Amino acid sequence: MPGRNPAGTVDVSPSETAPDHLGEPVMRRTTTALVIAVVAGAALASPAAAGAPSSDLQPQTLTRGPDIAVPHIEDGYFVDGERRIELPGTVARVIGPSMGGWMVGTHRTNAVGERRGGRVVHVLPGDEVRTVLRDVDPADISVSEDGSSLLGVPDTGRSRAKVKVWAPIDGSVVATRTFRGHPEVVTADGAKALVRTTTRTFWWNFARNEVRRPLTTRLTGPASSTHDLLTTFTRDPYLGGCTRVVRLSRPKVKRWSSCADRVAAFSPDGAQMLTYDILTDGLGPGAIRLREIDGTLLATWTTGWFSAWSWESPGTVLLETNGRRKAAVVRCTTARCENATDPVDATAP
Repeated sequence: MPGRNPAGTVDVSPSETAPDHLGEPVMRRTTTALVIAVVAGAALASPAAAGAPSSDLQPQTLTRGPDIAVPHIEDGYFVDGERRIELPGTVARVIGPSMGGWMVGTHRTNAVGERRGGRVVHVLPGDEVRTVLRDVDPADISVSEDGSSLLGVPDTGRSRAKVKVWAPIDGSVVATRTFRGHPEVVTADGAKALVRTTTRTFWWNFARNEVRRPLTTRLTGPASSTHDLLTTFTRDPYLGGCTRVVRLSRPKVKRWSSCADRVAAFSPDGAQMLTYDILTDGLGPGAIRLREIDGTLLATWTTGWFSAWSWESPGTVLLETNGRRKAAVVRCTTARCENATDPVDATAP
């Protein structure tokens, strides 16, 4: 039988997760990963800060709302509405939609916490589970925004590493290219991948194997090709750097900036974003803020720590919430918050 995912009973992927966990791009220093940190602090002042609601989320005090409406992992099963599909491995995460189905990463964890048997499977509408990739770390695999490609860096620990592109139907290699500087895939769409290294962020047209001139030499974070959004940093946040949200097509055009917050995720429609304190480390942030793209503060949610976050729909957020006594996936809008899963006992960090 499939085992339980860590940090509660439900994984709300595809999502961003606490720094250095599954799914979140990790900014790097010149030679080492830059880990971003948990410092629960006051919300950054913004045009609507005075009227924006702030709620402390303790699952035992919240009402139970409907179950999670988007595909997710529950006790090792892929759950999509009434569908409940057994997966290989003991730990799984939804990577993203592709070709009418969903790409899911799975692996086993041995007695000392090491990952084994990593693979990516395609969950098809007829409940078929087809293995697409084997012997990979699912944490390093992403799906292009249009669902047409799988991308990843199999050797993430190496300074000089290959970026690979696979077909999501059968796992055949579509393209591969070696880059220096700990390359990572930020996002991809169509035949292009946005690649980040320690010194630059640039487009790689993998269909033609052409590399374009760098978009920026600054540190970068989450991006959306569909909505023309890119997160950059003026410098290392631990050295006083600030966050900037800019146009991906024209990085000199600023949409928002902050020296207190960083971007956690953009909404599916590109109209909103989640942010948290720029210096955040460890388990996950203790405060998450919902903002419009121009930085206008819409809501602030706090708890012991949030271990993951995702969008159920534009304006509706799913938060893996670890409170003082109970943990649950909590659904929040600007109007209210409710439990989307049954609360369980919170585990000590």
